[in-house]
Amino acid sequence: MKKVTIYSFVSLIAALFLLNSCGGVDKMAEKAKDIKYTVNPSPLEMHAGKVAVDIKGTVPPKYFDKKALLVSTPVLKYATGETEMKSKTLQGEKYEDNNEVISWTEGGSFSYQDTLDYTDDMRIADLEIRAVASKGKDQADLVSVKIADGIIVTPLLVTQGLGVDNNGMARFVEVPKKMPEKISDLQQAVILYVIQRSDLRSSEAKKAEVKKLLELLTTTTDESETQLVNVEIASYASPDGPEDLNAKLVDGRGNSAQKFVAKSLKKAKSSVVKDPNFVVRETTPTEDWDGFKKEVENSNVQDKDLILRVLSMYSDPEVREREIKNISEAYTQLKEDILPQLRRSVIKANYETKVKTDDELKALFSNPDTLKLTELLYSASSLTTDLSVKESLYKTAISKEPNCYTAHNNLGTVYAAQGKLDMAKAEFEKANELKANFPPVLNNLGAVALTNGNIDEAKKYFADAKAAGCKHPALGYNMGVINIKEAKYGEAVQNFGSENTFNKALAQLLNKDFSGAESTLNAMGENDNGWFYYLKAIVAAKQSKDDAVFSNLATALKKGPSEIKPYAQGDREFIKYFENEAFKALFQ
Repeated sequence: MKKVTIYSFVSLIAALFLLNSCGGVDKMAEKAKDIKYTVNPSPLEMHAGKVAVDIKGTVPPKYFDKKALLVSTPVLKYATGETEMKSKTLQGEKYEDNNEVISWTEGGSFSYQDTLDYTDDMRIADLEIRAVASKGKDQADLVSVKIADGIIVTPLLVTQGLGVDNNGMARFVEVPKKMPEKISDLQQAVILYVIQRSDLRSSEAKKAEVKKLLELLTTTTDESETQLVNVEIASYASPDGPEDLNAKLVDGRGNSAQKFVAKSLKKAKSSVVKDPNFVVRETTPTEDWDGFKKEVENSNVQDKDLILRVLSMYSDPEVREREIKNISEAYTQLKEDILPQLRRSVIKANYETKVKTDDELKALFSNPDTLKLTELLYSASSLTTDLSVKESLYKTAISKEPNCYTAHNNLGTVYAAQGKLDMAKAEFEKANELKANFPPVLNNLGAVALTNGNIDEAKKYFADAKAAGCKHPALGYNMGVINIKEAKYGEAVQNFGSENTFNKALAQLLNKDFSGAESTLNAMGENDNGWFYYLKAIVAAKQSKDDAVFSNLATALKKGPSEIKPYAQGDREFIKYFENEAFKALFQ
């Protein structure tokens, strides 16, 4: 009996020793703080709208019960709530499962990665570990442990950078217009003839367009701003009737038009018209099939498509004429509406206008209708920064030439500068319709999309602009902004180029070129925007230049805007200064 008692006592002591040697879940809970965590980066950082969490943990020897299971969950806590991440499960050496094993005698280490979608509520946050240890039916919650602060969101300053660099918007390209030494222009009149006739009717000579052309030729003097170059005469016959007859008609119509002009030039006051080469007869086809095709394309004539198909199928003039006449109803309409317009002489008076001085042009800004298209484009793009004047000049240019894609594009840049993005977009789209894939227009359509937050649309336009050969710095700047948003900081630095801007410095900072960012900001000189000095303070903090941190923050708070103050107080870029008296004094 005595031997049994002694044996039982020894067995009990051994069992208690074994239990204590493996700790149990209560012991694991009690010593939870002995687990060491390293978070990289710390504080957490947001890039491209994501927060990457990388945790490495070290478990000390004689901590992890051999039959225990430990489930750890990182949790991001912030004022309005919290976000749980995926869990990490560890097990003891004798736990029957396939989780990562931690030794009782030696301890061990583990790693953990996860990614969060960032929301603005998360900017001021703590990263905690919450863990539950279990062994059989026993379970214990480990004390929550804060392992990192969150979240540095400095890439979001790209939006403030747009304000510092470009009034809050992406960059647009206004296409400049240079002034030539002389401005070339022409005055044109069309004289129509009766079928199978080449004599010039008096009714045609009295038309307004003919009178206007003759006025130019007869009233221009050697001292006028307008200098005549020559007169070109081109005569045509409609493609109906015999080809040899049409050839005679073309020649006869050319002669009648030339005699009419020559008679008028006897009254001219300019010496240049005395030059025998002043009047030029152009060589034209015997039958104007090209003119016929163009008139048909622009008409509503019956069987229009069939007529055009005949022109494409047959090249022989006689076959063409026969096949078209076979379309009887359509041919009747052709005889009335199309063919008479082809029996004509076109008289073009080419002339050059002396270029006005900049001061002369400025004096006419209040009366823009007196300016020519080239003068309007040059004046608006080069002689004024007044948006209302620019708008007036570009609108006048469009009224003179509705298909001028440059005027539409440049008017769009004016609307953009005025904050009228919908109107700007409409002008850019019109310009793109008039001249597809014009690089500045593609950039500007992308700039509208970027300003409106449509990143994918903006990227496509910028890629198209680059493919079309656009090398304007505005395109590089806009692409750099998108690079920052996508956390491609090295590409952003390259795209920003040599110009010193807030967002270039931001890209350098995010690319860990702190001295480069400092140099860029210093090269910009003084600035009225408080965010400029805020970025300087962050750059100084990265380099532990404490005095520069405090002085630049003080200037940032002074220049405003007002939201800088609460933003700076919680910005984890300055976390190492939170208990610094000089830092705290800035916000009192």
